[in-house]
Amino acid sequence: MKRLSILFGVIATALGAGLLLQVAVQAQSAPMTEAHIERIRSNCIEAQSTLNQLHASDAALRVNRGQLYESISTKLITPFNSRAVLNHLESAALLSIANTYESHLAGFRTNYQQYEEAMSKTLKINCMNQPVAFYDGVGDTRTKRKKVNESTLQLHKSLQDYKEQFEILAKKIMENKS
Repeated sequence: MKRLSILFGVIATALGAGLLLQVAVQAQSAPMTEAHIERIRSNCIEAQSTLNQLHASDAALRVNRGQLYESISTKLITPFNSRAVLNHLESAALLSIANTYESHLAGFRTNYQQYEEAMSKTLKINCMNQPVAFYDGVGDTRTKRKKVNESTLQLHKSLQDYKEQFEILAKKIMENKS
């Protein structure tokens, strides 16, 4: 039980760090001017290079984080919840949080897939020939990337909630043993 508590503490701390960077281009609501379009063309190669690097690093991050989130669910939360139920412990709060976590995990997968599709589509746009489409693609990609970040924050919140409920349950068990 102490190992699980320490493990949840380590995981919560590790997940507390920021996960996703912001795309540098911000969408504007006003129509584009010729000067703005020319700026996009003049920075085209650098922008594409930056997006390619971001795409590669995000892919690795997604795999690593996705595996971590899955492991937390399948190797920690689910087995502990099963044992808690089998031992007739008051685990309703833990089960509820686990369901929320699974829901957020599904949202993370969906949001990341949408982000990946938007990024791939944007990377295929020739910003020299289609600067407005490229700009719009970057804006769409940025919006979808924010959703991935929001999903990540929701997962972290669920893990923190689970940790808190776990500690409450552990305290009750220790009090009952005394």
